[in-house]
Amino acid sequence: MTTDVAGGAASVSDGFTIRLVRTEEYERAGEVTAEAYVRSYGALSDEYVASLRDVASRVRSGDVWVAVDSSGDILGTVWVARPNRPLAQVARPGETDFRQLAVAPAARGRGIGVALTTHVIELARTRGSHRVVMNSGPEMTGAHALYAKLGFRRLPEREGLREVQPGRFIELLSFGYDLAPEPEPEPAAGLTDAQPWTLQAVAWDDPRAEALRAEMDAEVSPRYADRLEDAAPAAAEEARRTFAVDPGTIVATVLAVDSTGDAVGHAALRDLVHDGTRDLEVKRVFVKARARGTGVSRALMGELERLARDRGARRLILQTGDRQHDAVVLYERIGYRPIPIFEPYRAFGFSQCFEKELAPPV
Repeated sequence: MTTDVAGGAASVSDGFTIRLVRTEEYERAGEVTAEAYVRSYGALSDEYVASLRDVASRVRSGDVWVAVDSSGDILGTVWVARPNRPLAQVARPGETDFRQLAVAPAARGRGIGVALTTHVIELARTRGSHRVVMNSGPEMTGAHALYAKLGFRRLPEREGLREVQPGRFIELLSFGYDLAPEPEPEPAAGLTDAQPWTLQAVAWDDPRAEALRAEMDAEVSPRYADRLEDAAPAAAEEARRTFAVDPGTIVATVLAVDSTGDAVGHAALRDLVHDGTRDLEVKRVFVKARARGTGVSRALMGELERLARDRGARRLILQTGDRQHDAVVLYERIGYRPIPIFEPYRAFGFSQCFEKELAPPV
């Protein structure tokens, strides 16, 4: 098996691919998860089965990966925490946790469960996590055998009764896969207000900024490749023009730089003339995986808003896509609201556009 986790997909030698779930696949991915659990574990409560089907809610707090065959049929799924944002109490700082590993009953025996779990391990490795962890019910003996085969070990100190629904408690086992020695505990919080990174204004063509944009392209582009791979040459050229950025329209580029001098985050502002008006548009917000969940994205967005207010802007606008679930959640949480698709993106119906009204500078 060869894996390209940075690009958002894993190519598997025996006929299936692992990638992020697509918006139009939520229903089927939920069905596969529910069918797998019901087949393996028998009678489950209606509420629990409904939660297994609810992929739309899962992608708001984590990434749902799917194994698909050459025809696009979903064979298995797994729900993985985003960097520094655990899904469950079992995870501790520096660990990546996952839940709801499921393989369609008709696809079992093809190594899909092993491939999905291995994919989680490789994701965690690229993030710099020192351990992969998860909970499992005592009746899930097939899953336990898979984890033991891959080298997971029990974590009895994290086991015990958990309330999985109001008034419903079950005994959960805990498993971990060690990637590196556990680091020394961090100093007690509250001793300093200093962030582990600083913001720097740079030129658009700063080599560090260019490197981060290339890393963003490698991660995000595969999510939309299927929508463009069969496009006519004229449509492909329109997409290239639409999503290209003219450096002459960039009015600010900001990097987040960590204590080692490594640039871990990027964001920019573009002066956009569109639809008979003119706005400042947020462009190319990206944070390296290992720095996600630490406040870098919010800090970058806050700095763009400050710069926009200083320029007299009354609002910021932005465009993202329907397969960038984590970005949409961020924008909603910091006060952006959906608006109709604006030019030059109207030809691309998967666009999701937002605005935020800005208070005048103090």
